[in-house]
Amino acid sequence: MEKKKGILKKVILRIIGIIVLFILITIGNLMIFEKTSSAVSKGQPIDNFNEKNYALLVIDIQEATTGVVSENSFYTRNSDDLIKNINQITESFLHQNIPVIYIRSEITNPLINLLNNSYAKGSLGAKFDKRLNIGFGIEVVKSWNDAFLNSNLDNILSINKINELYIVGLDAAQCINITVEAAQNRNYRINLIEEAILSESAKMKDSMILSYMNRGVKVLKIDSLKFIIKNTNAHTRNQVEV
Repeated sequence: MEKKKGILKKVILRIIGIIVLFILITIGNLMIFEKTSSAVSKGQPIDNFNEKNYALLVIDIQEATTGVVSENSFYTRNSDDLIKNINQITESFLHQNIPVIYIRSEITNPLINLLNNSYAKGSLGAKFDKRLNIGFGIEVVKSWNDAFLNSNLDNILSINKINELYIVGLDAAQCINITVEAAQNRNYRINLIEEAILSESAKMKDSMILSYMNRGVKVLKIDSLKFIIKNTNAHTRNQVEV
């Protein structure tokens, strides 16, 4: 009997040890993930092209953010107007033969997905919101808040000689914010379209808009776009390379 108790005790301690180790590994992964998620890439400064060549970045309009599996009520309440505005803008840009790049988040880390699989590769949440009109856009998949980090965005923009970015989507205080900083590190001129960006509250969005303007980012109204892009020298659609 004593022998059986001793064996049972060892088994229990081993199980507890495995559980503790798993928790420590998971916490470590989470800390690394959070730190990497907030990282801002430096990149290489872009060439000084003679012409202005624009591209539109549409960031994180997905089923996990604005769509059917979103857990953010503020995003979902404001999603219809947001996506309507974005679709209007993308149609205008594509009509002017300006590249439109749709960027979505996708997480492949199994431990992170175990805690929250909203953006897991292959999941519904990782897909674009079905209301988004993709059209002739280019798709870019990112794993971090910085859309440039470990993605092919740098390459796409470089091949197409892009030097000025228009950005829409969400979140103004997170992925857009970090992507803007990464783009500034590369010397891109940057424009945000006020009616086509979102944060977790109206107050947060207003605060971020002020921050952007102080950092040299232009914040534009949607009605002003037709006057800005009509004389563009951007590539024609069939010249866009990926």
